[in-house]
Amino acid sequence: MKSTPAESSEKKGHICPPSNAKHPSDRWESLFVYGFICRFTNLRGKVEGLNSPMDFEEALLSPEPNPIMTQILARFVLNLRPGTRNLSSDVISSTVAAVLQEYFKTPERTVFWDDTLKANVDPFPSMPGGFFAADWDMKLKILRQLVESQLCHSQEIKATIDRAWGIIHNKHKKIPASALPPPPGDPQSQERLQLVPLGQDKDRKRYWVVDDSPRVYMSTNPWKITATFQTIASTRDEYMAILEKVKDSAPAEPKAGERRSKLEIAHLALLKALQDRVEVIDNELARIQRAQRKIQQRNLLIASAELRETRTRRRTTRPDYAYMNNPPSDEDGDEYTYQEQEDDDYDDNQMDLDDLEETGSRRGAASATRRSTRSAATNGNGKGAHDPWSDWRGERRSTRLGAPADTQLDPPPPKRARTDDSAVSGNSGDASGNAGSGLKIKVNGAAAMKPTEMAVEAVAGKKKSKFWYYAVEPIPAPQAATHLPPPSDNVRLPPVDKHQADEMSDESRENGGRYPSTTPSASASATASNGDELYEKSIGGSSCLDSVVPPTHFTIPRAFSPCRPAFYTHTALCTAAL
Repeated sequence: MKSTPAESSEKKGHICPPSNAKHPSDRWESLFVYGFICRFTNLRGKVEGLNSPMDFEEALLSPEPNPIMTQILARFVLNLRPGTRNLSSDVISSTVAAVLQEYFKTPERTVFWDDTLKANVDPFPSMPGGFFAADWDMKLKILRQLVESQLCHSQEIKATIDRAWGIIHNKHKKIPASALPPPPGDPQSQERLQLVPLGQDKDRKRYWVVDDSPRVYMSTNPWKITATFQTIASTRDEYMAILEKVKDSAPAEPKAGERRSKLEIAHLALLKALQDRVEVIDNELARIQRAQRKIQQRNLLIASAELRETRTRRRTTRPDYAYMNNPPSDEDGDEYTYQEQEDDDYDDNQMDLDDLEETGSRRGAASATRRSTRSAATNGNGKGAHDPWSDWRGERRSTRLGAPADTQLDPPPPKRARTDDSAVSGNSGDASGNAGSGLKIKVNGAAAMKPTEMAVEAVAGKKKSKFWYYAVEPIPAPQAATHLPPPSDNVRLPPVDKHQADEMSDESRENGGRYPSTTPSASASATASNGDELYEKSIGGSSCLDSVVPPTHFTIPRAFSPCRPAFYTHTALCTAAL
């Protein structure tokens, strides 16, 4: 049967024979895809673990979702469809299938073109497990199709290629400076974007390298259908073995007058290129080792962190809080135990906590005060008989505010002596005694009772107070009753000599320089008779003192405590007035 003219005129495309490679390293598609990754993307320096073609091949052989392969697919999808969001490892397979389905609908031939159907066949319906569950041959074909689609349809990739080759689409417009071709050393220059063989030997075999790793590919003429492709070096030792082999097969020196052939010149150029890459390979291997060591250290830290017990502030046992629901009674408050100074802050805080718990809610208690609920005793009317100083036991409170003496922790310090008697007894400390009426009488100190005095709580016409009492001194009776002359304003005092005046001035200075002293001295006893006569003359015609003080007693108010010097000043003033 003869073929029709239409069938004979149809030309068939270039069909590569099926490969019998057992590993991705022996497929030219691996070189093609990895070369695109190194030249048009930054995945090699950005993706952790992608440092050489061997890493790419290991990710391609993985039957499970691999982070390296996931990021490669995500980058390819973004170049074809910018703004895509579904790029995680669990949905990246369906995203790739949706992107490729758009190109499969066009009449453009792809890797999955079927001559019998005259259309592209979608391979994803035949892969129930998705991209990662397919074999490495199908994965490599899908990656090849994604690379070819980017080279033809990605605006970013096409712009990079046009700029490197100096292609200008709108020549009538002014060319910006960024549109000019980059210099040869630029990563996006024409020299760096091209994937050309490193050289060929005298047997016409081509050597390919894609990066600074020791990986070397060898192929025959790629323009022929019968071309072969394989990997000949993946480590530094294999690379050095290839270098020695090329060096041993190098052509000998030509004879005089003879010229080298093109194949011999190419072989010598290949030998020089392989020798120049030795130092570059050593540096690249050192960089890869540092990166791998860093990854291993991080993995060890993660593994050790999972094994050891983390130390946190959370406790394994529930804390047991002690709540003082039962406030202490007044009886407990009276029993005070002295504590060290270092526990004062803790006691204050604990006291505040007790107050807050006893008073309850602040909203409901409008009249609640800080220490208003410590007293539990009530009187007959139902109102609390609260001692204002019961809450201050064990604390230093000033006696000037009216605090009783039992609230003081330490005895009061002795005061400076102001009289002759108190100066003598001031060093012996203060002491107090209780009279029959319940008064606390000072025995020592400035306010001490004299042997000739008696303590009286109140005197007719005098103010009564709980802060002082009255010391009453009997007035000695006159030896003989004499008839006193009527009072007169022209009473002359007996003359005082210079020695007596000096003694009186000394006593006035000792007692503050303002009031005379009430303590008898030697000079005063010498003139006792004169003093009695002057006293009787001064009160002879007075009726005021007779109505206030009995004529046979001399009253002097005394304070209970030497902490109030103003009462002693009052005592001196009364003495001077009398």
